[in-house]
Amino acid sequence: MFRFMRTLRFTQWRKKRRIFAGPRPLAEAALGLCLVLWSCSNAFANPFQETIRILENSTSFHWGRDCLVWIVYYPEELVDPWVDSEAGRVGMTESERESYKKGFVSELSLGKMEPFLFTVYAFGPRPLDFSPISEKIALVTAEGERVKPARYDQVFDRPISGVVQGLVFFPKQRSGDFALAVQGMGVYDERIFAFSSRPAGAENAPAKIPQAETSEDNAEVVIVDLPPTPGSGEEAVSSAPAPKETPKQRPRRQEPKVIERPSPPPPKRAPEPKIVVIEPEESQSMAEFVESMRSGDRRAQEAEKQDDKQEADNLYASREKTLRTFLGLWVKHDPETMYSMLSESSQKLFSRETFESELRKASDFRGALQDGYTIEWLGTERAKVVAVKRILLIRTLVGRTLGVAREGSAWKIVW
Repeated sequence: MFRFMRTLRFTQWRKKRRIFAGPRPLAEAALGLCLVLWSCSNAFANPFQETIRILENSTSFHWGRDCLVWIVYYPEELVDPWVDSEAGRVGMTESERESYKKGFVSELSLGKMEPFLFTVYAFGPRPLDFSPISEKIALVTAEGERVKPARYDQVFDRPISGVVQGLVFFPKQRSGDFALAVQGMGVYDERIFAFSSRPAGAENAPAKIPQAETSEDNAEVVIVDLPPTPGSGEEAVSSAPAPKETPKQRPRRQEPKVIERPSPPPPKRAPEPKIVVIEPEESQSMAEFVESMRSGDRRAQEAEKQDDKQEADNLYASREKTLRTFLGLWVKHDPETMYSMLSESSQKLFSRETFESELRKASDFRGALQDGYTIEWLGTERAKVVAVKRILLIRTLVGRTLGVAREGSAWKIVW
């Protein structure tokens, strides 16, 4: 009996264990599926959306007297989203992406400085004067400390008209809880530009920046109630008798006189040209024969010069076409075909691996070529290619000089 009860309890325990153990693999599978979907959603997320989100939190603007000033702060968290978005737009390889990232960090001095994009839109009758800008702009910490800029674009020390844009760098701060104070905008002695973006590890509390926005005009505004002028109020209008209109006799409308215009004279016929028939002479002197031969030689020389000019034009068109083909292959990232278009001297100087390494270093120039470029010829065998390079909201011109050489019946690129 005891053995039977023990066997029965063991059987019930196994059934309970099977009941509770049954759904566990299903739950694990569902959890794994959720993790996969979450990772896929992060993998296919648009990096440019993250870039815009950071820029919107890092932008501040204020109106001034006849001007608008807006400032953009570039935090370090902006690097990866921007580089990923540009790499996807241009089609960079992993090595090109790393090279572009190093150049981007170096140009903005991220990690070493606090970079700000300072933009002034002056629309008044007189230019704005922010000089010296080192005394008109300061970084204000949460403790109230004012830090002067370490370096900035010299364009702000000149009179500003229209739109002027440049970078201003401040020393690196331990905390991201800071703002910028700008003087010289008019209306207020100083305006505070605060940013809601905070680097990783910074406090989420807003910065306690002292507001020093004192008006330049300290006179009180006095409101004076003026007495109503006679006839201006509603009662005066209702009580005043309306003047009677005296009917005026309208003058009779006179019918316009019809003036008969004389008909234009018929056009004169042009005189018919007289055809003069010149009879050929029966004989021709030796002097006239020699002169006709010389004129024929001159016509032949002029035709030869025209052919030479046309050939030179064709050569110019062919070298420009060769250069544009080379730049198109650069945009498509085809280093093998580009290497085949190099001259013999360039191929002896650069191996295929070295040439591809040079292309990876110039990945930012390849991205600029996608938005268009111009070619400026520096003689017959050298050309400067100029394109527009984007660094977030900044657009700068970048150029590279390439050579062309004639080898046989084709043009080659000199790297």
